[in-house]
Amino acid sequence: MYRIILSLALMFIFVISGCVTGSKVIKPSPAETGKSAPDIEQKNIAVPQSAVSSVPAEPVVVQTASVAEARPYAVKSKPKTAPKIQYSQIMNLIGEFIDMKESNAIAGENSYLGVSENKLTIFEIKGDKDNIKEASMKLIYPKGIDKTSVELNNAMMSRFLKNAAPEFQNWHSKIKGILYKFYSMETGAYGTAEEDIELSNKIIRILYNKNADCIVVTLKTQP
Repeated sequence: MYRIILSLALMFIFVISGCVTGSKVIKPSPAETGKSAPDIEQKNIAVPQSAVSSVPAEPVVVQTASVAEARPYAVKSKPKTAPKIQYSQIMNLIGEFIDMKESNAIAGENSYLGVSENKLTIFEIKGDKDNIKEASMKLIYPKGIDKTSVELNNAMMSRFLKNAAPEFQNWHSKIKGILYKFYSMETGAYGTAEEDIELSNKIIRILYNKNADCIVVTLKTQP
């Protein structure tokens, strides 16, 4: 009888302990509670082309353009023509010192000729007033020339060259080189020299003549 009672008591204890164990809740420790979840690194994910092609695409509406708009490379642009040189362009700030008169020296061609008051600058222009073909300025530097006349000649040369070819950006230094070369020359067999400045649609020719004490600057336009 005692053994039966002891067995029943033990069985009752096991049942009670099993129920308590099954209902137990596990809580994180205070140290673990302070930890946050690890960050997840976001990366660009490349979608395989096969996966894209398997999805039916929506129809694309294409606007039809004209042939000229669709193939602009097929249209050839016309080459740009250089602007014509005007008489007023050449005479800018020169007409105040040289009175130009129309000359009939060459039949069938308009020409204009002028001489400065001190007779040291001779200027000639050929062509229509809206399309100058040639312009030439002769600058005389005789022996014993005074400083004022030298400065006037130099200023006339500078203005003519800047009017004739404003696209050339280095006339100031170039004119210094022209004058230096002229004054460095000796009279005699090597007293003359010539050089050309070729631009896009024109040629400027510099003629040095130490024997005649002059510099001739000529503008010639190209067709």
